[in-house]
Amino acid sequence: MDFTHLAGKTVVVTGGSDGVGKAAVEAFVVAGATVVMIGRNEAKTAAAAHSIMSRTGRRAVTWEIGDLSRQDAVVDVAERLRARLPRIDVLCNNAGAMFLDRQLTADGLERTFALNHLQYFSLTLLLLDRLVPAATAGSPARVICVSSRAHTHARLNLDDLQLTRGYGGWRAYANSKLCNILFTQALARRVDPTKCVVHAMHPGVVSTRFATNNGAVGRVLRRLMDVVSITPAAGADTLVWLADADEARVDSGAYWLKRKRTMPSTAARNSDYAERLWYQSAILSQIDADTRIAAAGVSRT
Repeated sequence: MDFTHLAGKTVVVTGGSDGVGKAAVEAFVVAGATVVMIGRNEAKTAAAAHSIMSRTGRRAVTWEIGDLSRQDAVVDVAERLRARLPRIDVLCNNAGAMFLDRQLTADGLERTFALNHLQYFSLTLLLLDRLVPAATAGSPARVICVSSRAHTHARLNLDDLQLTRGYGGWRAYANSKLCNILFTQALARRVDPTKCVVHAMHPGVVSTRFATNNGAVGRVLRRLMDVVSITPAAGADTLVWLADADEARVDSGAYWLKRKRTMPSTAARNSDYAERLWYQSAILSQIDADTRIAAAGVSRT
């Protein structure tokens, strides 16, 4: 992969210690970018960073630690990044998981929704004033949200985002991936694309540790997925490409698969869903999202 315009860029990747995230970090480093990895486990994240630096010969990786399923941790990580980085050229919202059993976070939120969607919303809004300074003429900052083809199986009830009724691990995961696309489109409608573009993408079914946190059932599911899985590097390809591609420089709010703009599900194109989710996410995160966009000087005119 040759991503010539990434040299000298600053990239933040959540979920960077394993799988697609780790492969993306390595590709960004090889392309000449400086990368900050966000991970939940200090030892695992540090080991991943050191292995990437050893393989690439570049000391261009640092990391921050936080459990992004918790809103206080998202705020803390964002504050640390803002203190360190005067600008962020690319934000890759990649961290996520599936939980077969319903769990609540310290904020009282269903964990899949909190980790897979709400942290995308919160972290992006909290870092927007660092993304805007990275924009230059003809080259906006970029936010890339890792979604999934699983969004086509979503059954999203906007009156029960926490799935207090009818919880299923697969349903919660599919719903969260639909939320990723709805968030992408709602943000794209609000943000000046000459300053920041936002895209969603499906990496494919990737051979990672995804789902193995769910005990024996999760391990069986993982083995079934591995029958058709691609490598993490292949899964990261479109993610890294979107950070550099001319095709993603002007359009905003698109959904991509294998470097091609792809039509998401009918529900994912529902602007009413996107707006309702936006305002509910703002309430749950306690972030005045539209005010932050205006304060960052990036509102669409």
